[in-house]
Amino acid sequence: MHLFHCPELRGPSVELPEEEAHHASIVLRLSVGMRVGLLDGQGTRAIGELEVVGKRGCSARIIERKVMPPERAATIHLAVAPTKQMDRYEWFVEKAVEIGVDRITPLMTDRTERSKLRIDRLQRVAISAMKQSQRSWLPRIDSPTTLKELLNEELAAQRLFGWCEGQHTPLMTAYTPTKDVVLLIGPEGDFTTDEAVILRERGFHAIGLGEARLRTETAALAACTWMSLAQQR
Repeated sequence: MHLFHCPELRGPSVELPEEEAHHASIVLRLSVGMRVGLLDGQGTRAIGELEVVGKRGCSARIIERKVMPPERAATIHLAVAPTKQMDRYEWFVEKAVEIGVDRITPLMTDRTERSKLRIDRLQRVAISAMKQSQRSWLPRIDSPTTLKELLNEELAAQRLFGWCEGQHTPLMTAYTPTKDVVLLIGPEGDFTTDEAVILRERGFHAIGLGEARLRTETAALAACTWMSLAQQR
């Protein structure tokens, strides 16, 4: 059964968003009467029967609706510096959504190599990954956020950041699976010493991911994988 993202699943019938409607009618060539799966990205899954399929849009009558529980007992928030090549960051977002993450923040640091991102494109990547992995929850994708702005937020009590240069603890030792976490991964040049000092002052603990020096997107995905799997033990 084909899956579609539909943010509003409360009524007896729903309109598919424009991009999803185009995919259903033009790409897949679905027809009236066919059943489709619907996800709102906030835990609700539904089965719908297409009522209208056309150039002006698609609508479906809700046949069955189910609310799913949160996928993790403790949330995972990744704040990751954008990579110079955008396709690598999109790859990270795609795989992190498939593996399991609750929030992704593009983190602007002193050494971040890219200052502009198309958040709408990252959101489409996340939606596609949610449907591909048949998850019920769509992670929050933030606008680019400076380190100062992030630190002014109310963050999870468990605070970690990847650090190659200074003293650190292995993630496998530092991470507590039963607690919400925010993990920061810096750019290819790593966080500066001044940034590391600020992070430690704000309750962040430096972690490492082994002896190899990993690219930003690889480090973020490796950490995401470990933390997501650790919650399943």
